Parts: sequence; structure tokens; C-alpha cells
Amino acid sequence: MRRLRLVYRGPEGPETLEVELEGARCVVRRGDVVERGELARLPDGRVSLLLDGGRQICGRLAAAGPGEVEVSSRGRLRRIALAEPLRDRLVHAGEQAGGHTGEEEIRALMPGRVVEVAVAVGGRVEAKSLLLVLEAMKMQNEIRCARAGIVIRLAVEAGKAVEGGALLAVIRQDADGVRPDADRVMRPDAVGAARRGADGAVQPGAPGALVEEPAPSTRIQ
Repeated sequence: MRRLRLVYRGPEGPETLEVELEGARCVVRRGDVVERGELARLPDGRVSLLLDGGRQICGRLAAAGPGEVEVSSRGRLRRIALAEPLRDRLVHAGEQAGGHTGEEEIRALMPGRVVEVAVAVGGRVEAKSLLLVLEAMKMQNEIRCARAGIVIRLAVEAGKAVEGGALLAVIRQDADGVRPDADRVMRPDAVGAARRGADGAVQPGAPGALVEEPAPSTRIQ
């Protein structure tokens, strides 16, 4: 059995969806509501969910922007905010921080081991400063802050193993510390500033290498 947890952001705010898949059988839990049915991909590429009560949901699904899914059904095309919990936090980190000031939580995007910590509690960091290096999948990932501020918490030390989503550090930001170029940070699908091999050489062509674009004011990495 495969279990998925997703965050859906609708008009009423974020909701957690729990999905269980076993063969063609599908169970979707949304709060106190539980729906069961048969999930299938039709020959024309559409996805069909036939619920046990007889209602059918059918349409085409495609990945859209970060944290979004494009749904085409009955001639209508719309985008919905639907993503795994960690990706949802990455995409909406700026909203949670409340603008340019506040606290930025730095989190591990995947399981790994901390091999270097470059800052100390109480130290000031500039936008995109190196905070620590996380080794994952035999690559070293440089974890950097999105904006300038003060390190108010370090939750790890060199040599510590962490799980995906684990808190690494917290940066307290202030308006005076914001640099004009701080609005250019990594996309959520980039891990750290660059990937390095065992010899320490940067591999710009590797998946997860630095890609910059306008983004929300803070990011959880």
C-alpha cells in the first residue's frame, strides 16, 4: 500500500489530504470526510476516479507552477495549489514570514548529514550567506539564507544526521538587513547553492545546481 500526504490550499485556507493507494483502490481522507473508489488512467490520457457511491471525477492533470497542479475537466481549465507538505512550505514560506521581516526557518530538503556549520548563534549573516553544508546522495549541498539577519538558533552540529524537513537554523530578519538583490533566491526545486562532488568541485550541470528567479521574501530550504 502506498500512502501520500498532500496540502491543498483552497478558499478556506490550507487543508491536509491523506491518500492511500493499493492497486486500483484509492482512499482519500479530507478532515472527517472519507471517499473510496477506483482510480484508473483512461486510454485518452485522462485520470478517472469512480467513487463507491457512483460519482465519477474525470480529467487531465499536469504539473503547473511550483506547488500547483493544472486540472482540465469538462472543457474547463484551472490551477489548484496542491503539493507535498515540504514543497508547500517551500513555496509559501514568504506568506508565513509576513513580508521582509520576521524569522526564516532553514530546513533540510532531504535526509542527509551535516558536514560543516559556517555560522554561530548571535552572528550576523548577509543575504545568501553560507550557513552550513549538508551531505545527501553523495553530494555536498551548500545551504544559504535568503535574507540578511541574525542567527538566533542552530539546531544541528557537524556530523549530525537529519531527516527531510528537519529544522537546521533560524534567522531573525530586519528591514535594515535586506539587500536589493535578496529577492533573487533559489527555486524550491533547487537544493542548496550548488552541488559539489567528493573532490569539492562544483558541478553546475548537476540536478539541483543554482537557479535564480524572483521569489517570495523568505524560503525554507
